[in-house]
Formats: sequence, structure tokens, C-alpha cells
Amino acid sequence: MQITAIILTGGKSSRMGADKALLELDGKTLLSRAVDLCSKLCDEILISSDAEKHRVGSHRLVADEVKDCGPMGGIYSCLKESGNEWNFVLSVDAPFVAADFIEFLKQETSDFDAVVPLHDGKKEPLIAFYRKSILPQIEAKIGEGNYKLHFLLQEINTHFVESDKWVKKYPELFRNLNYPEDLNSGK
Repeated sequence: MQITAIILTGGKSSRMGADKALLELDGKTLLSRAVDLCSKLCDEILISSDAEKHRVGSHRLVADEVKDCGPMGGIYSCLKESGNEWNFVLSVDAPFVAADFIEFLKQETSDFDAVVPLHDGKKEPLIAFYRKSILPQIEAKIGEGNYKLHFLLQEINTHFVESDKWVKKYPELFRNLNYPEDLNSGK
């Protein structure tokens, strides 16, 4: 199965106070870490951004076709540009995602429209697989001004995958970096 990675570069980063994609963790930017991870598992990488500073190697930057609708806008624009039916979406501020966890999610795709991890009752739609064929549903949500992925996931054939055992293996798996102090805590 061929996969396109869609790396969401983090929007306005208002809580962090700096561009999350360019912040460094262990000597590498969060964006470089995401590209390195996805390069091992995906056939194509799209970076959801219109900023030249987010270019990594020869990977394509994809600007939001519809502005100011959050992650849904980035996913929508990148799905339109994707060369593959299945797409792995990764938020740049989730630097602790493990390659074997992505492989696990990939094995769960089957006949679904999306595969979204679930842990402690929380959905993780920004570390998930989406089919390109859901573009009409996303377009409809954007047209309604409804940008919450939660509602989209209710309308498509979503497979919510219980992931608590993975959190036991990788306690930081779903930890997001939202504030400056998050860069220094845990690791």
C-alpha cells in the first residue's frame, strides 16, 4: 500500500509564541523530525504550509486552499494534492510518534475511510490515516463553516483504534508540544 504523509506545520503557534515547526528538540527541528520519521514509511511527503522556511529537501509545500479553518484546511488541501489513496496525517507538534505505531495504524486501514487512535477516551485525529476519497465530505464541512474534525469523523466510516497498550510502550506517544516549557519537560 502506497502512502502519502501529510505533515501539518502547526498553524499560528500562539500558545508556543514561536513557529513550532522550526523549534528544536534534541538538535533537530520538529519539522525535520517529522520528515525523517515519515520518510521511512511513506512514498510521498507533503508539508502543509505556504512558508518557504518550512521547505525540507525536495518535499512539496502545499498552501491551504481555504484559509483559517485549522487542521481541516491543511488536510483538505494536501489530500487534493496527494498521489495516493491513503494518507498519514501527522501534526508537527507531536514529535514522539513511533514508526512501529504508524505501521500498526496502517494495518488497521482495511475498508475504512479513516483510522484514528483512541486512548484514555480521547481521539487523536492529527496522528491518523485518511483516505483521499473523503474529499467531498471535507469540502461539505468547510462549506458549512464546520471545521471540527470530530464532526467529520462521525460522518465517515472511521475506525477508532484503542491505543492504550501503545502508550504503555511509549508513554510520550501522544504528547504535544504547545508551550515553551513543553520542550524541556519529559523527553
